[in-house]
Amino acid sequence: MCNNDNDIETFLKERAITFEKLGKSRTFLIFDEDEEDFKILAYFTLALQVLKIPDNLYNRTIENLDGFNAKIRGEVITELPTILIGQIGKNDTYKDEISGDDLMQYCLNIILEGQSRVGGRIIMLECKDIKVLTDLYEKFGFTKVDKDYEEDELIQYIRILQEDELIEVGQVE
Repeated sequence: MCNNDNDIETFLKERAITFEKLGKSRTFLIFDEDEEDFKILAYFTLALQVLKIPDNLYNRTIENLDGFNAKIRGEVITELPTILIGQIGKNDTYKDEISGDDLMQYCLNIILEGQSRVGGRIIMLECKDIKVLTDLYEKFGFTKVDKDYEEDELIQYIRILQEDELIEVGQVE
């Protein structure tokens, strides 16, 4: 399905169903509804995750991430809950039938739908340092987490949902 990244292929084939059953994540398939044959065009997996705050961040930056405060009970916040885009990929067989922009839009729509019910304001993803990927994520408002990365370590990106994207009180059906 995704020959460019074995981790994505392996996850979908070997772990996605187990993670679903354990409640660790949810995997969403995007398929072509207009075709008689069932064609999976792409998929993405969402989960809850903890963002570990790098030690070098100023309280003001932590406050911006948290949206409220930099400390809890006098202690500096060291972790924040996030919505993780854990896996995301296109099916190589049909890669020209869905754009990266469309895939990201599907993903963000599901995140906002879930956010309207359970809250959350930070979206996180990790990716290889590949320009086409980092450009796509930055286009959708993700920023690289500023920390010291090891060689070949996945790059962390976050996006803070803006007030106009968050559900307003009284809108829940």
